[in-house]
Amino acid sequence: MALSNTRNLSAILELNDLILNQENHSDVVEKIMDTAADICDADSYFFYNVNDDKFLTLSYSVSKSLHISRKGSDNMAYAPTIFLPEQKNKEQKTIAEDCFFTKGIINLNNIYANTKFDNSFFTEFDEDNDYSTVSILSFPITTRKGYIVGIAQFINPRDESGRTLTFTPDIQNYTISVCNLIGILLENKMLTEAYGQLLESFIEVLARAIDAKSPYTGAHCQRVPVIARLLATAAVQADSGPLKDFEMSSDDWYALHIASWLHDCGKVTTPEYIVDKATKLETIYNRIHEIRNRFEILRRDAHIEYLKKRLKNVDTQERLQAEFVHKVKLLEKDYDFVAKCNIGDNELSQQDIAELERISRITFMRYFSRIKGISWAERDHITDLEASDNPGLENLLQNRPDHLFDKYNRGELYNLEIPRGTINKEEREKINEHIVVTIDMLKALPFPKELSKVVEYAGAHHERIDGKGYPNGLTGAQMSIPAKIMAIADIFEALTANDRPYKEPKKLSEVLKIMQDMKNNGHIDPDLYKVFITSQVYMDYAEQYISPEQIDDINPNDYL
Repeated sequence: MALSNTRNLSAILELNDLILNQENHSDVVEKIMDTAADICDADSYFFYNVNDDKFLTLSYSVSKSLHISRKGSDNMAYAPTIFLPEQKNKEQKTIAEDCFFTKGIINLNNIYANTKFDNSFFTEFDEDNDYSTVSILSFPITTRKGYIVGIAQFINPRDESGRTLTFTPDIQNYTISVCNLIGILLENKMLTEAYGQLLESFIEVLARAIDAKSPYTGAHCQRVPVIARLLATAAVQADSGPLKDFEMSSDDWYALHIASWLHDCGKVTTPEYIVDKATKLETIYNRIHEIRNRFEILRRDAHIEYLKKRLKNVDTQERLQAEFVHKVKLLEKDYDFVAKCNIGDNELSQQDIAELERISRITFMRYFSRIKGISWAERDHITDLEASDNPGLENLLQNRPDHLFDKYNRGELYNLEIPRGTINKEEREKINEHIVVTIDMLKALPFPKELSKVVEYAGAHHERIDGKGYPNGLTGAQMSIPAKIMAIADIFEALTANDRPYKEPKKLSEVLKIMQDMKNNGHIDPDLYKVFITSQVYMDYAEQYISPEQIDDINPNDYL
């Protein structure tokens, strides 16, 4: 047996190259076993995979003289997978099972002369193939931490004349040394897969935690990846137009996947009441109830004034009652107007704002202290403690100094005068800040080089191609295609969502009309938008994730 000839050395060097560069691990395992069989001149070999310390599966069975080479499931017919825990207490184990439980090396000159083991597998193999198994070398393949990942068996070493020999100690050591490469290979594979699964699990846990902050946006981080993947696939498949040459590497796909899950991770710092702000007066609760109570007070005051005038016979009952009814109708009208302004669906005009200012100047008498029962933090925001403690006239709609908390302005009139929507200037800045926080959080993660684009993809989903987006005001020319895909995915999910308290669910036709306007106004990329429409990405998503009531008849040509 030539243990150190040029051919064997060359084969071992080739194995090292394969381990470093080959992605198909099963092919490398087979090549290592072939090389080890050549080194020990074995006529046949078997390799068993050990999975999770529980299952023993025959993966390769090779016999040179019989011209047999079976892989994977081809071996299941005569060597089914063994559940190892069930074999632990057997009196007579197979050689492969014994190698696993004892972690020992078995080197037999005559397999059938040893009655310790269950050799039914070899007996059946020999009978079926008119073969004679004599010598066997069997040993476990372990990781550097001692975990068994496989069992290698080599059968019948032969000399040049074909005479069956035995496995000498030197041959045994050389063979085991070569097969140890399998342990390194499979350990690296398991570690890579485990760390990949850990990363993805961490990402999904973080995304679900962000979604769980809000009962209304609870699926956003989970659905944006779906839309991003659908649109990216359609863009890669485009066979005409500006995107016909667009391709994505496996690293690009994985980076887009990670980025789409993490694009909103900065929202962990955004207060829920801002994210979910359904009305202009909402903080932890909708403060329209406070204002309604003030109108109730004014109505009761009007009623008391009416009754007092009746008692004093100031005027006729009919006139006094008409005066009271008139005051009540004015109060009801003013409250209806304030309540309508609290909803963010309609844009306020200057006339509307002037009307709010007029209503705000109406006063009511407060008798109870405004500083009792509040926290020290609230009390520190009150500039005139004495005035707040004593009874006094107060405006119906108020902007008080204690409405200013850090950067937030909770003034009632200030919020009611938001021109459109429910979010005021400071809250908008806080929401926008989540992108900066997202970028900072992702930059702090030591992504490997192949995932270096995650920050770019995730941090650009609020950029616009006309350069008016945030946080960096990037133009379309400065953004990669996957980054622009993220922007469209984020917008489409938000528009189709049917669980947002600040808007009623929109029909699919309404959503596409809004997106068409966004395309025309320089918000989203027109080339990707065209692919989004022509490939009907919107419908692939809608059929799975939005309510059937939202899906109406769509003619794609109407939205190009």
